[in-house]
Amino acid sequence: MQTVQEVKIRPVKPDDIEQISLLEQASFNDPYPSYFLSELARHNPDTFLVLTLNNEIVGYGIVDHWEDHDHLISIAVRPDSRRKGFGDTLLVELEKRVSKERLLRLEVRQSNLAAIQLYSKRGFTKTGMVEGYYADGEDAIVMEKRLVKETLVES
Repeated sequence: MQTVQEVKIRPVKPDDIEQISLLEQASFNDPYPSYFLSELARHNPDTFLVLTLNNEIVGYGIVDHWEDHDHLISIAVRPDSRRKGFGDTLLVELEKRVSKERLLRLEVRQSNLAAIQLYSKRGFTKTGMVEGYYADGEDAIVMEKRLVKETLVES
């Protein structure tokens, strides 16, 4: 019998931080500490999203609002839930929630080909490189996407 999996995206809640922190540790060599994730949640209530599968957090994404652009701080999906479109789903929802007519920028590890492919598919272009960006010395690729207001066209 096929079970229906219920996928939802919602804003982060304070009591999600512990689970998100564990997901962060499972996803990255240099995870953000939980106090920093808590600060991001406090400052970005509309653009710190979690993706749940049957009420369990399997992914999250954070966009922080900077003076001259919006910045994708992090996006991650639990290792056992990857390659199912959840990262793409989160990215689409984050783009809907950020300021239109602004630049959305991110850094990604040069070796993270899956993420680079996802961002490229979503219309991000490589605009630069930051040498030694990560704690282990790996370079980061800078990618950007100009978000535009969608206008309704009547036919």
